[in-house]
Amino acid sequence: MLSKLIRFVKANQSEIVLGVVIVIITVISFNLGKISSLNGTKTPITITGGENAGQGDVRGISTPAAKDQTVVASKNSKGKLYHFTWCPGASMIAEKNKIIFPNEAAAMAAGYTLAGNCQK
Repeated sequence: MLSKLIRFVKANQSEIVLGVVIVIITVISFNLGKISSLNGTKTPITITGGENAGQGDVRGISTPAAKDQTVVASKNSKGKLYHFTWCPGASMIAEKNKIIFPNEAAAMAAGYTLAGNCQK
């Protein structure tokens, strides 16, 4: 029985090694994905001081204003989602369809929920 197993392993050595490598890579990739999802709570970038203060990053990266708590929603939204003004979804809403709330609490009180692509 053991001799048959040894012969089988010797005959199929390259396929066995390839299978083990694929399993190891799969396990590593899965665990790296789980680790990266733990970092889901990101804080917005804020710039203080300097000559360009309050204008966002000079490289073209826009940063949310710390005091801007205005949120927008669409009249045509089926899912009743709201967006902060710095979120990409907010700029995609046509002006005629925008509902503007003074803050997040007002939007939630009206039955809206935060869009998945928008973070605080």
